[in-house]
Amino acid sequence: MKKQISENLKKALLQFNLTEKEILTYLTLLEQGNLSVLDISRNTGVNRVTIYSAIDKLKRKGLITESRKGKRKLFVAEDPASLAGILQEKKERIIEEENILQNSILPMLKAININEEKRPQIKFFEGADGINRIFDEYILKYQEAFDCGSYDTAIKAISKKFEIKYFSQIKKRKILFRMLLEDTSLNREFAEIGKGVVHVKFLPEGIKSSADIVVFGPNVALISYDRLTATLVEDQSIASSILMYLNFMWDRL
Repeated sequence: MKKQISENLKKALLQFNLTEKEILTYLTLLEQGNLSVLDISRNTGVNRVTIYSAIDKLKRKGLITESRKGKRKLFVAEDPASLAGILQEKKERIIEEENILQNSILPMLKAININEEKRPQIKFFEGADGINRIFDEYILKYQEAFDCGSYDTAIKAISKKFEIKYFSQIKKRKILFRMLLEDTSLNREFAEIGKGVVHVKFLPEGIKSSADIVVFGPNVALISYDRLTATLVEDQSIASSILMYLNFMWDRL
C-alpha cells in the first residue's frame, strides 16, 4: 500500500533538501523499523530502483543506516534529531557562499560595473521634453547652478512661458543661479525678466553659443538646441573643473 504523507510535513521536510521519495523512504523506516528495499518499495509504492537511489542519498545525509539479518540487507531510520545536522550543514554552506560572494564575486563584479561610483555616470535625453527634464528634475535639486549659453538657440526647446515659470521656481527655492549669455537683444530681454532672480553677465560681442553648458552640484549638462539632445555627466571632478573655467570667465567680464 502506498504511504500517504501530510502536506504540512512534506513541505517542512522539503526545506531540508530532501526529495519526496527520500521523505517517503525515511518516514516508512521511522514508523516500521528495519526494512529491506523490497519492503520499503511495497509500503511506499515506489519502484526499487528509485528506493535504492533514495537510500543512498539518505545514508550520505546520516538519516538512515544499514544492518543485516542473516543474508538480508536491512535499513533503519536514525533519530529525527539527525535532521539538525542537515540544518547545520545548510547554515555552514550559506556562510561559505556569503564569504565567497563578499570576498570574491562582488569585488570582481564591481571592477567591471559601469555604474561603479568612481566612474562618471552619463545619461542621454532627446527632444524638447528631454531637455526640459534636465532643468525641472535635476537642476532645481541643487542650491547653485551656472549656465553658459544663449536664449537665441534655447528658444527652440524652451518657451518664454516656461522660462518665466522657471525663474519663479529658482526664486522660490532660493537657488544661486548665474548665467553667461551671448550679448543679443533676446538675451537682454530674458535677463530683464529674470532680474533679481538670476545673475547675468554677457559674453564679449561677437562670441556665439549654440549650446548650453550647465554646472550644478557634481553634474554637468551639455545641451544642444540645434539637435535637441542633452547629455548629463555626473562626476564631481569634471563638474569642478568646468565650474573653474566658467568662474574664470565670470570674474573677467
